[in-house]
Amino acid sequence: MEAQVSLSGSATLEEFVSLVQWLRTERALQGLVRTRRRSPREDELGGAFELISVAIGSGGIATALVSSLQAWLSGRRTEQKIAVTLEGRSVEIVRNSTSAVSEEELLRLIKDALNEQ
Repeated sequence: MEAQVSLSGSATLEEFVSLVQWLRTERALQGLVRTRRRSPREDELGGAFELISVAIGSGGIATALVSSLQAWLSGRRTEQKIAVTLEGRSVEIVRNSTSAVSEEELLRLIKDALNEQ
């Protein structure tokens, strides 16, 4: 099973690369993180790397992913939005100056999807 992670809003390529590198350095996620191209829009020649795919196979990996996303978000100075999609269901977590990142809903989504397998 794979979780699709994407940055939304006005995220830059540098922020995307930063998140990919952050996830790849997480010991529990090593070898499980890949980038994917999205489908090009009608007015584009090719797709951009916009998706991060994380292989999820156990509750420990799900917890590591959620913790790593939260740690990366808390280090951001500007508002960031991360969407995580798993088995057709999505959760968006937002980091800005007024809201804390809540990981409970994201962890519940991942664990629910794993239990349905």
